[in-house]
Amino acid sequence: MSDLLEAASAALGVPAPLISRAAAARAAETGASVDEVLSAWAGGETVPAGAPAAAPAEAPDAEPEAAAPEETPAPAPAAASPAMAPPQAAPAAVAATPAPAPAEVTPREAAHLPEVITVPTAGIRERTSTSIPRWLTALMVVVPFVALFALGGGATGNCGSSTELTVDVVTGNVVDCDGSEFAGRQTGGGGGADFIAMGERIYAGAEVPGVTCAGCHGAQGQGGAGPALSGVMTTFSACTDHLEWVALGSMGFQSAGRTTYGDTDKPINGGMPGFAASLSEEQIAAVSAFERVRFDGADRDATLVDCGLAEPEGGEEGEEGEEDGEDAGEGATEDAEARLFRPSS
Repeated sequence: MSDLLEAASAALGVPAPLISRAAAARAAETGASVDEVLSAWAGGETVPAGAPAAAPAEAPDAEPEAAAPEETPAPAPAAASPAMAPPQAAPAAVAATPAPAPAEVTPREAAHLPEVITVPTAGIRERTSTSIPRWLTALMVVVPFVALFALGGGATGNCGSSTELTVDVVTGNVVDCDGSEFAGRQTGGGGGADFIAMGERIYAGAEVPGVTCAGCHGAQGQGGAGPALSGVMTTFSACTDHLEWVALGSMGFQSAGRTTYGDTDKPINGGMPGFAASLSEEQIAAVSAFERVRFDGADRDATLVDCGLAEPEGGEEGEEGEEDGEDAGEGATEDAEARLFRPSS
């Protein structure tokens, strides 16, 4: 049987164990023996269907038959049905092998690849396409809406003192708390610098560290440890006197033998510090101009000119004094600066 099995295995190209099991199943199905099935397969034949079973043995008492019928030739075996066909070797699964990657690609071809090796010797790879994560895309959409909502909701609409300032969330301009235009905002002169806004920051302590005016005079100029600034134009009708007082303070005036200050000859009580050492001339002029415009309603443009922060725009005085009064003006300016910023003794 082993020879027949090997011969059938070789003829069909199927492993012997598989041939053995298939032959046993085919023999049980057709009634033939396993050897007959293997022999047929080894010779390249098919197993005939319906092989005759063995004739039963005659009983002892049975009478012999009169005559045996003439044997007729057996019909030719019919073509084997698909169920009787010998087992065929199962086709081997064909592995799908990917196409080999090209050694070189054009820039247009590289755009369709996830990455390419740009430096083969070093194995450096470069991504040719990038994708934005979904969470980042959502963040880029949500954040602007949140920012707009925050800006729009920042204006409470509450308006306290009439001198309170706020910032317009749309234009970014400093305006009065009721939304009206802030008269102290400079739009011209002074080389483009906003001296009123600078003075406001100095007054609030947000410009120069350690320097603040609001601590004594109040955030809205309402007064506190120092006097209220609502009548600052009455005390100092000329800005130069105002600058002198801010620069030298009580100690500077007293060191010069002066016991009063301002147009109203207010007595000096020693509470006003001098800022000549901590602020520049421009900064002193800016904070003085801010106090005059913001807290006593002075005209902005005239105040900037009066405090030396802007040049007068034309006018009869400017045209006539351009030549004749040039020397006198320079001398007056030098005298004022010497008087304002002379060191105290």
